[in-house]
Amino acid sequence: MPARTSHTAAEALRVGGITPLTTIDFPGRLAAVVFCQGCPWRCGYCHNAGLLDAAAPAPHRWSEVEQLLHTRRGLLDGVVFSGGEPTLQAALPD
Repeated sequence: MPARTSHTAAEALRVGGITPLTTIDFPGRLAAVVFCQGCPWRCGYCHNAGLLDAAAPAPHRWSEVEQLLHTRRGLLDGVVFSGGEPTLQAALPD
C-alpha cells in the first residue's frame, strides 16, 4: 500500500466554513463542523447555498482547521464534515 501524504493532500480540501462547537450536528456529542465548498445538486431546500460553487475561493485553509482542532483536542468528541458535499472532494479521506 502506498504511503499517504495526508498533510499535503489535505491542503487541497476546499473549506467554506468552520463551526468550532456544536451540540446538534453529532447528536449526544460535542463536535466541530467543517463545511466543505462545492455541491453539484442544487437542492431547493439547501440551507448552505453559499457553499455550492466549487470554483469560489475557499475562505479557510486545511491548516487553519487543523490548528483549531488541535486546540480543542480532549474537548470535542468528533468532527462533522458537512457542505456543500464533502464526499465529492478527493482530499476528504486525507
